[in-house]
Amino acid sequence: MRYLLLLLCTCTCFTAYAQKMGGIVVDKATGQRISGAWVTTAGSTTISDVAGEFSISLSKLKQDTLKVKMQGYKLFVLPVDASKIKDVVVQMEQVAIQLNQVNISARRDRVKDSISNRIQFAKDFNTHRPKFSDIVQAAAPGGPLAFVGVSLSPTQLISALTYKHSNAYKFKQVLIHDEQAKYIDSRFSDERVAELTGLQNDSLYHFINRYRPTIDEVKKMSDYDIFTYIKKCAVRFRRPHADDVKEVVF
Repeated sequence: MRYLLLLLCTCTCFTAYAQKMGGIVVDKATGQRISGAWVTTAGSTTISDVAGEFSISLSKLKQDTLKVKMQGYKLFVLPVDASKIKDVVVQMEQVAIQLNQVNISARRDRVKDSISNRIQFAKDFNTHRPKFSDIVQAAAPGGPLAFVGVSLSPTQLISALTYKHSNAYKFKQVLIHDEQAKYIDSRFSDERVAELTGLQNDSLYHFINRYRPTIDEVKKMSDYDIFTYIKKCAVRFRRPHADDVKEVVF
């Protein structure tokens, strides 16, 4: 028990030396927010969410460096004084690429992007809470905390108890959330909604925000269900006093 208390106190001390820094990632030329940008400091890693926002840990003990990477953009590097933390706006500059007689499509392949992310962040996607067999093992003679033929691993126990508060878990959730958001966008896209409803500009924006389905709803829908859902929502959207309750057809 003394070992566990010592380790818990040590972890608490290390946590106390960490500070959070937030910000948004935008395209310098257009001002549009960029999701999926890889944000790193000396000891933490995260990615910007669907709104281009991020939050990351800094060290109080020394100067840190914020780095932001995104395909098609120059590497962004910003020295950070841990004693003067404030939110930042990361302006990413596009990389100039010269192409000869090549047709360029602005639409990205969601499946390829997803596979690429799974490969690039395989270690983060595969993180999990330590299992019972990782915490309790056969005791080695004279090993720490050995009793009745078994040995308790304090490090694995603390990892299991604090897993959902760890950077690894939080980063994994960010990756999964971003992947799910892109999947919803591919099924409930601006182009599809505009084509089926005839809405444009602000009306299209308000419609998508109001009737955007959840990931669980989208997974249950066929393409025909999506079409029907958008059509019915469009009828309700145009009624001034319509009951704003989503109706999902499966």
